This record gives sequence, structure tokens and C-alpha cells, in this order.
Amino acid sequence: MNNMLREQEIAEQALANLKAHTGIEGKWLKEDSQFGKGIDGEVLLHLNGNQLRFKVEVKREFREYQMNSLVEQAARYSPLLLISDRLYPAQKAGLREHRISYLDAAGNSYISHGDILLWIEGQKGVYNGIGVVRTNRAFTKAGLKVVFALLQNPDAINYSYRDLASLAGVALGTINEAMTALKEAGYLLRVNKNRLVLDNKKQLLEHWLVGYGNVLKPSLLVGDYQMRDTINWKRASLPQGALWGGEPAADLVTGHLSPEQWTIYIGVGKSEVAKALHLIPKQGGNLRLFKKFWTDAASDTQHITTPDLITYADLLLTGDQRCIETATLIYQQKLSNTFDI
Repeated sequence: MNNMLREQEIAEQALANLKAHTGIEGKWLKEDSQFGKGIDGEVLLHLNGNQLRFKVEVKREFREYQMNSLVEQAARYSPLLLISDRLYPAQKAGLREHRISYLDAAGNSYISHGDILLWIEGQKGVYNGIGVVRTNRAFTKAGLKVVFALLQNPDAINYSYRDLASLAGVALGTINEAMTALKEAGYLLRVNKNRLVLDNKKQLLEHWLVGYGNVLKPSLLVGDYQMRDTINWKRASLPQGALWGGEPAADLVTGHLSPEQWTIYIGVGKSEVAKALHLIPKQGGNLRLFKKFWTDAASDTQHITTPDLITYADLLLTGDQRCIETATLIYQQKLSNTFDI
């Protein structure tokens, strides 16, 4: 399916669910040269006798690092409406903060136009173009761990469920649910009777990035700390099982980024790391500790930095342009051979 048809499908599904919940009629106007190249189309909403017209940006998956460019887009094309398959609470809060209207595929919305404000939350989709909308079990907290293990080790797709569960660090029952969901979503391709391969790997990576940032990573946070000696951080000796992530990991891997915020993933007690680095608990401090969720067998780490995939994801999630540039460099140097084929 080409991008234009996919965008139309997302928009029409969102509008159908908005109507089901509110009775508000909406019409999707497909991309046309009169709209300009900076938007995907327009939407007309009929609300209380008013006809509201929005320029529209459609995203299958909206990610935090795209916020800055969306804000710039909203300044050029006003009023702008973001339509996305799914939006997470933190993303919605950010959009409202920037006064950007949004509509997700389930019909949840924040639509601001002049004196009109429509804000709907907590709705489940009625239509998905086929039937009732279902949650993809591959992108629950446990499912995301399985997907990560497979992205890191594509051959593991043919492991026994017991071995795959051990590799991903999840309960055995999670594997059947995740594999079924991945198959339903079109991410598994059977080559022959005995062999499966991951299909649409780049799309799967993008889907995982969204779930990691909004579902899995927030659950891993241990706490915020202040690291006093940020000049000599490279000389610090981390306890066994602790790994540099995010900006410091990127600096160690590429030499391209001078860290402003430090991240450490721990498989040990937080007190050991706090003692080794002389950390002081501080809300909003310059260092964050996260629990390490992957097994050593599932990673290619050299036991000083997080796996490249985690480093890449953490950089993108900052939304900071210098981090995004370094993430792009890591992708080109370390990941593209896996995901661009």
C-alpha cells in the first residue's frame, strides 16, 4: 500500500470513529497540489453549524523527536491537525501545550479552532476498516522485550518458545501472544515449513521505538540523580552490570556528541552505582538511572555501553536536534545494514 493510500486510510478511520463517538461529520480531502507540499491533505469538520477546515499531517506513528518539526509546520500551515494511529498521554500533553490539534484512529481528539474546543479522551475505536480495533500484544511491556530480542537477534525467530523466552527475559506465555500478534501484523514471513524470517523490519523498528518510548522505558526509571564530576565521567568505573546509555553511550561509540544529560542502565542495586559515581538524588538532575530489561545473551554490548539499538532509541526520544543527528549517524554506521534490506 502506498503512503498516500495509507494516510487516507488512517484519516478516514479516525474520522469514522470521531463520528461514532460524537456525531461530528468529517471529510478527508486527499493531497492536492493546491495544499502545498508541506502537508498531507485537509479535513473539513462540521461542528454545531460551523465548518472547520484544517491542514493535516498524518503519521502512522508519531514520535517525540518529531515534535519540533511539527511545531514549525503548524506555524506555516494554520490551523494544523495531526492525525495518527495512536497517541500516548505524554505526546498529547505536548501537542496541547503547543496548541496543536490532534485526532487519533480511535476518535480521541483535541480540536481547537477559534472559540471552539473539542477534547475527547478514553474512547476505544469502533471501526478499523475491517472490524473491531484490537490491541497488538507484541507492544505491551513484555511484548516489547520480545520484539527487542528479535530485532537484536533475527535468527531467534526460529528458536523454541522456551529458548526465546529465556533470551528475552519474559514468561513463556508471553512468547505465544507476541508471535501471534507479530504474525497478524505482517511482521513474520514463512520461508518454508521449518523457517520464519522477520519481515518489514524497518517498520517493526519504528513501531517498537514508539512502544519503547511510551510504554516500556517509563516503567524502567529508577530515579533522577545529580552527578557532580561531569568532566571526568569517562574515567569513572561502573559496577559490573551497569552500562552507559543515551548521550554518554553515543559519545563513547561515535565521539560525535558531548553529553549534557547522562543515562545509566543498571542490572545491579542503585546504591552501588550511586556510591561509585558519588551521585546525589535530585529531581530533574543531570543523570537518570534505568533498569536494564534485556539479557546479556540478547545484546551485543561490550559491557560499557547499551546495545546500539537502545542508544539509538534513547537519542531519538530526547527530541534534541544534536542527539537526533548523532542517532542518525549510529543508524547509518551500525544499524542500516540490518534494517534497510
